[in-house]
Amino acid sequence: MSLDKAWEALLSWSKAKSIEGIELYGTIHHGLRIQKKDRKLDTFEPFKEENIAVRLLKEKSFGFSYTTGTDPDEIINTAQRALENALILEPDPYYGFPRPQNYPDLRLPSGEPPSSEKALKILEEVEQTALTQDKRIKRIQEVSLTQGQTTYFMANSQGIRVQVDVPKVSLFVVVIAEDQKEAQMGWEWQTAYSLDSLSPSQVGAEAAQRALARLGAQVLPSTKLPLLLPPHVGVDFLDLLSHALCGDQVLKGKSFLAEKRGQKVFSSLINILDDGLLPFGGETRPFDDEGLPQQTTILIKEGVLEGFLFDYYWGKRAGENSTGNARRGGFKSPPTVEVTNFFLKPGNASLKDLRQASPKVFEILEVLGMHTADPVSGDFSVGVAGVLHHHGSTQPISGVALAGNVFEVFQKVEAVGNDLRFYGSIGAPSLFIGDMDISGS
Repeated sequence: MSLDKAWEALLSWSKAKSIEGIELYGTIHHGLRIQKKDRKLDTFEPFKEENIAVRLLKEKSFGFSYTTGTDPDEIINTAQRALENALILEPDPYYGFPRPQNYPDLRLPSGEPPSSEKALKILEEVEQTALTQDKRIKRIQEVSLTQGQTTYFMANSQGIRVQVDVPKVSLFVVVIAEDQKEAQMGWEWQTAYSLDSLSPSQVGAEAAQRALARLGAQVLPSTKLPLLLPPHVGVDFLDLLSHALCGDQVLKGKSFLAEKRGQKVFSSLINILDDGLLPFGGETRPFDDEGLPQQTTILIKEGVLEGFLFDYYWGKRAGENSTGNARRGGFKSPPTVEVTNFFLKPGNASLKDLRQASPKVFEILEVLGMHTADPVSGDFSVGVAGVLHHHGSTQPISGVALAGNVFEVFQKVEAVGNDLRFYGSIGAPSLFIGDMDISGS
């Protein structure tokens, strides 16, 4: 569906109202959601959502409003509400809209919904793989598949008018392992452009292994131990770190890294990129959420801080160019600085090597309470559970706590795995961390 006619009507309205600048952002989502609970079909739902947001500049103030629908009259009404907002807000000399630039030639696959038979077969494969891992896998609590396509449309009065169709499919499962009176949960999640890029057997097997690994868990006495963070845990720490690499937080004085560009801040093994052009990346697009080209940005190179991420507004305030990192938390929010495909480059170590990198290694499989961490200071105190590896034997561990600072974590990285995995927009390989304090019994 094209939004060109709606944009032309909006542009004519803005000229009649002497608007200094105007922008239309639209997303159209369509696809299929399927969910099974306890191996019974619970949801089989095609969906389509149309969302519109309007920003405009009047007397150097920004106004913003949104609607759910693409009818031109409703879009004009939305613009009128944005105008009313602009008239009561403070002006800002940095407000404005970017001009069009050269866009990368990205060829994304189509995102046609799967047949119901194929989708159900994928869910069945996840279930069967999980159940055959061990007789102690008793339940498939939930397994779900969402497949669809999103059309992104951007236009502004500076001449930007771009559109792209982005397919995405996600597969998620939660399994329950039971032994006598104990029950433990394990999960796994994969996203991709197409069904053929998913691995249902891997999803089922890894969820089952995580549940099994936690059976018979004990509490450790308080101690210091080297840590192993597998990818699904490493992304939690990277997510916390990403806050400090966003240019808006730097200019607000809310980034620990604000005055450290060009300095060595982490282990020499740490290389972090934000790559909006990454092949098969979940956030790969030719343009960001205000119509500027996405790009590859090196943030940390061999432990040295190289730069920060910016959108158009915060780039102007910092005297820098946008890095193509304008993102919206949803159509109800104006754009701000966010990551695209944000990841730590993999190293050469195998998971087996990392588990044997020290006589004792605590592999963390679950983190509880990371949302309570302080993104400004980087301080965290979280509950953790996992497996203690000791001379070839393993002991499940739970009921312990890990406290520290996210910057300290990346300073103490001693080895990086070769198993980069993305969870949403953030990717990490396994990380071996030097001794950290574990609080237990």
